[in-house]
Amino acid sequence: MVMVYCELTRYTQLLRKVVMSDILEQINILIDVQGVEMEILRVDRRINALNGETDSLDKELADREARVTSDRQVLDDLKKAYRELDLESKEYVESITKSNEKLRAVKTNKEYQSILKEIEDIIKKKSEIEDRMLELLEEIDSTESTVKEKETELHAFIESCCEKKEMFVANGKSQQKAVTLLIEKKKQIASKADAKTIAILEDVKKKVRGTAVVPVQGAICTGCHLNIPAQLYNELQRLDELRFCPHCHRIIYWQETK
Repeated sequence: MVMVYCELTRYTQLLRKVVMSDILEQINILIDVQGVEMEILRVDRRINALNGETDSLDKELADREARVTSDRQVLDDLKKAYRELDLESKEYVESITKSNEKLRAVKTNKEYQSILKEIEDIIKKKSEIEDRMLELLEEIDSTESTVKEKETELHAFIESCCEKKEMFVANGKSQQKAVTLLIEKKKQIASKADAKTIAILEDVKKKVRGTAVVPVQGAICTGCHLNIPAQLYNELQRLDELRFCPHCHRIIYWQETK
């Protein structure tokens, strides 16, 4: 009987070691899977950052193009106003010519004075128009200078954008390739785990934010930083099954405090 009892005890101890080894292996696989997922997340963030920088460049380019377009429209309006005044000035010149012809044909002093007043009014209006035309010429010169300067800056910015976008595209392809490799690595690691264990991991990930598998150190869950019950802490060290934090519901495992 003693020999049988000893044999059973040894068998139980061996079985326990096998169970502990298996659970520890499953936990390590989950930790590795989680580590790869976190790396994928970091790479995805870098890709999103690149996309964000590209969007920022596009927005700034659109803003600069809009400002140049607006300045060009202002310049066109100034030139249009100048042409209209120039045309009006020429019409006044014709009116003065006609009035002078009428002046030579008048017979009374009253008519003569009336035409002189008419010519004087026309000359005054023509002078006002010419003053405004001079002002417009100054505005046109200033606006043309501004437009040319902004167009030069825009062309330089476009070239800079093209260079940066080419760099972003190349970097993005590199990062995307890294994601593909990481996804394949995750599949390979996950294939070593029990299907039920992976299913549990996926279920926990849906319920918690951040890491789904965390160590317990000194009876404290490092996921939520709350104390777990003493009995659970003792059971955790048996490594006979997966256990969960009663507070945050993450998968927890015992980690010896250094």
